[in-house]
Amino acid sequence: MYKILAVDDDTTTLGLLEFLLTKHGYEITTCNNGQEGVKKAQQIKPEVIILDVMMPEMDGIDVCKKLRSLPETINIPILFLSALGQDVEVMRGLMAGSDGYIVKPFEPDDLLNQIAKLIERKKDSK
Repeated sequence: MYKILAVDDDTTTLGLLEFLLTKHGYEITTCNNGQEGVKKAQQIKPEVIILDVMMPEMDGIDVCKKLRSLPETINIPILFLSALGQDVEVMRGLMAGSDGYIVKPFEPDDLLNQIAKLIERKKDSK
């Protein structure tokens, strides 16, 4: 079973992700802030990390940069899932080191397809 870490300060989004991903056979761990997300990523080493951009304390961009700087998490695929959808914001997420960016509201199939592609790419690179 593939592990997914979702980091978002919105409990509704986390609940939706938990329902959707569990239903499709993923093991999901959730965190509601960036600092907790960095710690949890180091502990569980998930196959994919889903990050919101706008979070208190440590935003998703900073979380992404931090994860890319740590040996334990440098190669874990990161997918932004955010309400910020203008080109400049998407580019900012990709420049921070993410592997993809989906704008909220999102289609569940789009998210599931992106996750599957990231897992497949990670397996192929080993």
